[in-house]
Parts: sequence; structure tokens; C-alpha cells
Amino acid sequence: MKLTERALRAALWLASWAIYHNGIHADWAYEKMQRPRTWLTLAANLANYFSRRPRVHRMFGVVVEPVFGCNLRCQGCWGAYALAGRRPTHMPWRLFEEVVDQTPSYVETITFSLMGEPLMHPRLHEMIAFAADRGFRTIVFTNGTLLTGDALIRIAQSPLAVLNVSVEPDAESSHEFRGVDLAAVRRNVDAFLAAKRSETQVKLSLVAHSGNYERLGRVWEQWAGVVRHVKISPRMGTNFEAGGPGPLCMEPWRGNLNVFTNGDVSPCCFDYFAELAIGNLYRQTLEEIVQGEAYRDLMAGLLAGQAPQRCVQCTEWKAEGVPLRAPKRPARRPSKAS
Repeated sequence: MKLTERALRAALWLASWAIYHNGIHADWAYEKMQRPRTWLTLAANLANYFSRRPRVHRMFGVVVEPVFGCNLRCQGCWGAYALAGRRPTHMPWRLFEEVVDQTPSYVETITFSLMGEPLMHPRLHEMIAFAADRGFRTIVFTNGTLLTGDALIRIAQSPLAVLNVSVEPDAESSHEFRGVDLAAVRRNVDAFLAAKRSETQVKLSLVAHSGNYERLGRVWEQWAGVVRHVKISPRMGTNFEAGGPGPLCMEPWRGNLNVFTNGDVSPCCFDYFAELAIGNLYRQTLEEIVQGEAYRDLMAGLLAGQAPQRCVQCTEWKAEGVPLRAPKRPARRPSKAS
């Protein structure tokens, strides 16, 4: 590891402790932030959050939803909700081109993820190449079950920076919560590691919940010598009976824009109904959305303790040692006049 990389990782480890009270997020921050100007963008955005200003300095990252749909129905995942027919299954190629062409050069990474399995898109490898050709580092999140055959070869040969494979900690929990043979996923990962370009990293992503929390430590035993980096984040959920002003979530202030298959843009990666959409790329540009009134109104409402119902209902599973996806602070109570 080069001296500059060690210094960057050390600084991110300290920042992770300052914000999340642990260093787990340091590697995942480094995945998205390897340029000083990216750090400055995020720092400026979070300064607005901590000083309670309803604006972002500028875009930090872009997440693309190539597919709205999945080949699995994991317990507790978004597939448990009635989402069918809400938006197109595949992102149209022309819309994807618009996303990439409108993403400013100061944005470092484009991630393929959100409410679906990216490998179900037949042109995912072309999407990766298109974004990489324009100077963006590309990241894919996948459940790993479709990483076989021609799809594996195409993705392995693409200019992909990071492949994140989402798994359960052991075979039992994989069968119970995902209906997936973990050994088969392991074989797919092994095959990908043998075929991939040298610069492509492979990491694991785990979602912690009450059913697998006691087994999380097993993942390092199961995957020793295969992958070096494991991300653990809490399961996101919805409490439809929740009320009140809701907490002040950091997520809208990061400047990370999520683009769905229908062109809707949301600052929240868990906005599966797109209820927090602040614009649509068929009607506005990304820059117009970032600087637009809808974005400012969303943040101003959160600051005033008048969070949208979607935010009020949002929950994160909590346990010792599991870092929150987006730390939250108490919001101001709405005034009687409001």
C-alpha cells in the first residue's frame, strides 16, 4: 500500500470514528473518496447538516438503478413490499446516458444498485464501460447468484472498480433469509476472482438483523483468504404506525443522488416508493435538481421537524457494533403555528 493511500485511509478511519463512533466505514468511504476534492465536497455538505442549513454544496455521488426487480425475495428486503408496476423494470439506455453525461466531472464514483439486482440488466457491462470511459469509478452491488456464464465474463472483463457481493454470514442464514445456497455464491465469487481484471476489487456486504446478528463473526471464517473487506450495515425497515416529527437524518445532506428507472431522483437510497423524489431527469437536469426548490424544501422541512411521512416511518435495526447507515439527530419540534 502506497504512503498516500495509507494516509488517506488513516484520515478516513479517524473521520469514521468521529461521525459513526467506529472505524468500520473507513474502507467504504475510501471506496468512494480517493480524491481530496471529493473529501472537500462531502465535508462542505456535512457542514451544512451540522449547522442546520437547508442546502448542499454540490453533488457528492450518483447511484443508478439499472433494474427495478430482483430474482430473490429475501426476508425484510424491499421485495417484501408491493412495488410491482410502479416504474419500469429496466432503465432505458438513453436515460442512463443522460445520467452519466450530466454527472459533473468532480463526482468520483457511479454506483449500480438501489431496488433491484443489477445483473438482471443485459447491458450492465456496457453501462460500466460507458461510465468508466467518462472518468468515473464504477461500483456494483449484487447478490451474486447471477454471476455465472457469459454475464460473469462480461462483468469480469469490464472496467469495474469494485464488485460488492451481498451475503448472509453462513449457509444456514443464507437458506433461511434468502433462499440461497451460499456455497453456490462462493463458487461464483471464486470464478469471478479468477476471471476479473487485476484492478477490480471484490468485497462482501452484510445486512445485520435480529436473525443473523449472533452469526456475523462467521463471515470472516467462511471467506478467509478470499476477500479482505466486509461491510456491515443495519437492515432498513418501515414502521407504518410511526408518528411525530421524525429524526433529522444526515442522508439528504450528503449530496448522494439516487436515480431510479423512471428518471426520478431522490437523495435517499431507501426511498423505494420514490416518495422523496426531488426531481425527474425527463424534465430537469441533475444540476437543476441539486439547486432546485424541491431539494431545499425537503431539507427545510426536516430541520423544522416537519419530516415527510416516509422519513417518519423509516427505521434501522440497531445493535452494538453495527454502525448506522446515516446517523440521526433530534429534529426541532414543529411550532404550533405550523
